[in-house]
Amino acid sequence: DVPCHSDFKLQLPIMMRVLAAIGMLSVVSAVSIERPLLTEVHLNASFPTDFYGVDISQPVSIAHFQCLKGDNLRFAIIRCYQSTGRVDPACASSVAAAHAGGIDSVHAYMFPCPTCGNPAGQVSTLLKYWEANKVDVKRLWLDIEGTQYWKTEASNQAFYRGLVDACKSNGLVCGVYSSASQWNSIFGTSFSYGADMPLWYAHYDNTPSFSDFERFGGWAAPTIKQFSDQGSKCGASYDISWAPSLPADW
Repeated sequence: DVPCHSDFKLQLPIMMRVLAAIGMLSVVSAVSIERPLLTEVHLNASFPTDFYGVDISQPVSIAHFQCLKGDNLRFAIIRCYQSTGRVDPACASSVAAAHAGGIDSVHAYMFPCPTCGNPAGQVSTLLKYWEANKVDVKRLWLDIEGTQYWKTEASNQAFYRGLVDACKSNGLVCGVYSSASQWNSIFGTSFSYGADMPLWYAHYDNTPSFSDFERFGGWAAPTIKQFSDQGSKCGASYDISWAPSLPADW
């Protein structure tokens, strides 16, 4: 029941991962999980109800986003920070393309670098890039996954607290992307922090509903679910996320 748009995405046709009600476009990480295949009709049909979206980790054009929006994929979450400890150079152009392509709600996600340290500095670096490039996103999702990127439970907890605190001290609207298996492996089963922020969780069961959700990290309920990494439409491959509603702050 693991997520996966790890920063070094397997080059499945493409990758990436935002808050309260959505879906997405992304390449997945090397976490081993069972992923039932979707039928052709599920993969390529339009999504007529509720709210679906994509998360991406590679450059995407205006034409691609226009096509995705035509299939009711209404929100996009763009990778803006990489696990190597640097800003994603495609962030600004992909965010601008999403807006120009008519996407209703554009978010960003940050794949932090725990081994680089200084979580507040990493958030600050991203904010300076956004300011310099006039990047317009409604929420920043903190991507918490991939035990290979993290260290010990104690240091992991301290680093994550630093990310959450940096979000709040900078007045950022943030959320958390993870799954029970990833969270518990990185922080331990009893750790809870930042659960006042919305949760975007991953479980590739091809089912757009929260019926499978199991509590972790202090969250009693999620906001978005990434339910498939099998999306294929408009010349791109992507993860698909779902939410039952699209909140005003989206």
